[in-house]
Amino acid sequence: MLASFNQFIADLSKADQISLLKGSRKIYLNTGDVLSSPTQQTTKIYFPISGSIALFIGNQDKLKKTHGLAVGLVGCEGAAGLQLAFGFAESPFQLLVQSPGEAYVVEAAVAQQLVKRRLQVLLKVSKYLWTVYEGIASFAAKAYTKDVKSRLAHWLLLSANRCKPDPLQLTHAHMAKMLGVRRSSISIAAREIKLKRYIHYTRGSISLTNVPALEVLSNS
Repeated sequence: MLASFNQFIADLSKADQISLLKGSRKIYLNTGDVLSSPTQQTTKIYFPISGSIALFIGNQDKLKKTHGLAVGLVGCEGAAGLQLAFGFAESPFQLLVQSPGEAYVVEAAVAQQLVKRRLQVLLKVSKYLWTVYEGIASFAAKAYTKDVKSRLAHWLLLSANRCKPDPLQLTHAHMAKMLGVRRSSISIAAREIKLKRYIHYTRGSISLTNVPALEVLSNS
């Protein structure tokens, strides 16, 4: 079934897949779409088929410009808003579409009923949420202990992994917003990485040409 393109759903039994997707719909994700925020909560869980959704923490200034940084990224391996399956309606994150694609939208009530009835689904949701929160802790640490080049390398690797096999489409301005730094800082870091031939980019299209070197840089 089409849900196999989302790994979280594909790992469920066929019966649980059918139960979870009952009444669901498929939507297109546009870059920059805000799916939910601390001030605009949702009752929907998003299971990406392609593209990616950032877990973004930030606030608006007097000019209504949003400042903050991303502390997680969800692609076709998982789900965004999955805490709703446990009835936790409030979230400190803004669900912000980073890369365009498609996603299944499931109402929280459907997931809650499935978690109550199926122990295996309960365990699956719990394990996934734990990995998400481990990732958030890692992102928070990197924001204070790593330089821009290291953080950019990590974000590019993660973004490519979440979006594969689709090409990576990211502008310098968007990466700056995700990492909570100035656009000029991203431009300098990206140029240095490009000159080392770790990446190649043109007009927002990025290809990773030396993944092992990027992995070393992301951990330096």
